[in-house]
Amino acid sequence: MSSTVKGPPIQFKTPITNSSYLANQKMPSCLTYVVLVVCWLSITGASSAIHPPESVQRSPTTESLLMAKFDEMDAKLRDQELRLQDHASQIVSLREEIQRLESILHNNNLKSQNKAVFSPRTCQEALDSGLPEFSQSGMYWIDPDGVGIGDGSIYVYCDMTTGITAVGHDSESTITIPKCPDAGCYSRPIVYSNSTIRQLKALTEISAECYQSIQVNCIGGPFTVEDIDYAWWNDIEDKQQNFWSGSDETAHICQCAIDGNCILPELPCNCDANVAVPLSDNGEITLKRVLPVTRLNFGHTSYVGGSHTLGKLECVGKSAEANVPTSCLDLWRTGYLLNGLYSIRRDQKVVFVYCDFSLGQDVRETYVGYVDVKSQPVQFYVQKTANFTATTANAELSPFEMVKLNEGGAMNEQTGIFKAPKSGIYVFDFAAVDLAGGTDLVVNIHKNDELVASGGPVGSANHGTVAIPSMLQLTVDDTIKITISTLNGMLYSDPLRPMTHFTGFLLEEDIFA
Repeated sequence: MSSTVKGPPIQFKTPITNSSYLANQKMPSCLTYVVLVVCWLSITGASSAIHPPESVQRSPTTESLLMAKFDEMDAKLRDQELRLQDHASQIVSLREEIQRLESILHNNNLKSQNKAVFSPRTCQEALDSGLPEFSQSGMYWIDPDGVGIGDGSIYVYCDMTTGITAVGHDSESTITIPKCPDAGCYSRPIVYSNSTIRQLKALTEISAECYQSIQVNCIGGPFTVEDIDYAWWNDIEDKQQNFWSGSDETAHICQCAIDGNCILPELPCNCDANVAVPLSDNGEITLKRVLPVTRLNFGHTSYVGGSHTLGKLECVGKSAEANVPTSCLDLWRTGYLLNGLYSIRRDQKVVFVYCDFSLGQDVRETYVGYVDVKSQPVQFYVQKTANFTATTANAELSPFEMVKLNEGGAMNEQTGIFKAPKSGIYVFDFAAVDLAGGTDLVVNIHKNDELVASGGPVGSANHGTVAIPSMLQLTVDDTIKITISTLNGMLYSDPLRPMTHFTGFLLEEDIFA
């Protein structure tokens, strides 16, 4: 009669790390058998491993010792995994430091030549310069965040036929995704060659377009199942993203869904079918503000894993967002690097700001004040030199016989109607006296036939005075006119002493209306 030692099933949890060193290790599979043999021998002795005594087989103490040994070895394995993960992170940090030092060395070499060297911010800028040293496609140093500020120059490939800037990284070749069960259990950071995250962000901000291709080959490794993400990528801000093509970061989608040819029409990605046959999803991420991809994460690979291929970050053109700058950052994007006062757009007005560009794209902006900018002068002053009697209720006051000023030509003295040539804030003022002993009257100001202000009633044995100041927001082609609402109401004036005055001017123009 024989019996076996029974206990909980043995599980070795070995997260997949990002180091190529770890990917080549076979330690977990071999160590499993070593642990079993060592633990058994340490308890029962080598001679009893084949035919252990029945008393030992049935001993609860033996089971406890065996499980304690397993727990001890599992703890040691976890400790080694953490150490290896820490070493992988240190390798990434050292690579970044090497890139930084290479950039410093490059800049120092330029300085040692005592030459005024043109350092483009993008390959597009290098191409547009027309300089002979940028006539051939190849590897060049560029400085997206500005020469002499921010991070050092970065080393990129320039296509001098298109102006495309291409930034390489350590994951461009096809890389195997190992088998692992949990969400994101395989995670690989992307290290960009001779570059920094700050410079990459600057490059995307000053470029018109940026994109990055990705292909994932899968055998039963879904991206998302029942709203649970098993795979995702991290953007430049380290935010998780699960769109694998296009520019809609709110949707989990792949190129096959965009093209309408996924293997299962109801799914957004081929890999989401989660079947034990080779499938693939490929696409191009075009939302430049989240690029580049900084980490790839995959999980739930229950068959034989899969593979991924990530293309270079590619950017081209010049950002069109800063044609009318609205901030110091917009100015920096278009090449301004000198600290000082600048005019920018703020809502519909022009304002003064102080821009500090000394930290590259981390621009500091201080508001100074608004600028009174008008595309043209608009102001008028007209008078009536004759009495006016309202022959109807709400009679329009016209004409104005004397024009003292009509700059901009917006006031029609014959009809008495002002028509706004520009959008903005206008100031108007109307003043008059009635005829002594005449009928009490009310004077009104109308905007587009809508009553906006009134003065009166006035009337007495002597002349009564009416004055109506107003300040109004107008858009182009809005009209302003004066009416007398009282039938037979009379305003007094005289050619030698005009008593009826109407003035107006543009106070603040909405420059960007």
